[in-house]
Amino acid sequence: MSISTSGNTAVVTEDCLACKFQRRRCPTDCPFAPYFPHDREQQFKNMRKLFGMVNVIKLIRTLKDPSTKDIAMRTIVVESDMLAKDPVGGCYRIIQELQHQIECKQAELDKIYYTIANCRAQDAHVCKCKCKR
Repeated sequence: MSISTSGNTAVVTEDCLACKFQRRRCPTDCPFAPYFPHDREQQFKNMRKLFGMVNVIKLIRTLKDPSTKDIAMRTIVVESDMLAKDPVGGCYRIIQELQHQIECKQAELDKIYYTIANCRAQDAHVCKCKCKR
């Protein structure tokens, strides 16, 4: 728990779970604070169980670009949550389901395009017949 004062008021903030786990004070520029605030304990446990705190720290230190760090951390959080929900399939099963849905919707769209083309062809044929009279 950190206490910062601004003027006459004191603001109490909770340390992030990563700093709390490491038993250190959470700095203001902590790279883990946005992803593991004190109220996301299960996400932190999932990440720690799957990847290990040391591995995640090493990964974050090797990445220089802030947007790359953000993408990596969000990916780690999502992947660990998905594997906690589905230990066998994880993200892969969700990706497969989404690809199947895309294929079904594409087939449905192709069928609609085929129907539209038939309607236009019939309309053109009817129009030609009426114009010849």
